[in-house]
Amino acid sequence: MRFYHIKDSYIQFLRQYDAKVAENKHETRPYVGVVVECDGIKYYAPLSSPKPKHFAMKNSIDFRKIAGGKYGAINFINMIPVVDSSLLPFDISAIPDVKYKRLLQNQYKAIKADTAKIKNTAYNLHELLMKKDADLSEYELKVKARCCNIQLLEEIYKKYIASPI
Repeated sequence: MRFYHIKDSYIQFLRQYDAKVAENKHETRPYVGVVVECDGIKYYAPLSSPKPKHFAMKNSIDFRKIAGGKYGAINFINMIPVVDSSLLPFDISAIPDVKYKRLLQNQYKAIKADTAKIKNTAYNLHELLMKKDADLSEYELKVKARCCNIQLLEEIYKKYIASPI
């Protein structure tokens, strides 16, 4: 599993259709995220920096702590389908800020050790988001409401592949 940034143009393209797609801060404070695959489509899930609240939170279908919250979390609510051409791999060792570099190194190490559970979380959330609302419990409907509209974004993703910007 690698860390990636994502191109602003792709984020802005998706945001035209779903305002829940998180902003990329015009690549000045870009997403850092991981890529997982669900049903043949790659998904980008952004990381969150460590916050005190992470320690009290539990892993759930749309949220996974990194090293128990010590190094932040993966926000699966912001998971989006992603085309390879919009992914920007980066080299952690090239980060000039020593404190931030150390955080990324620790996140990377913890995520590599938790890869199977991270993939499982992404897959289970994807499955839930693809279900019809009538087939979901109240809790599942609340989860779906706070996530990006994966059904719509997959359709847009497929159009984007057919004629990329």
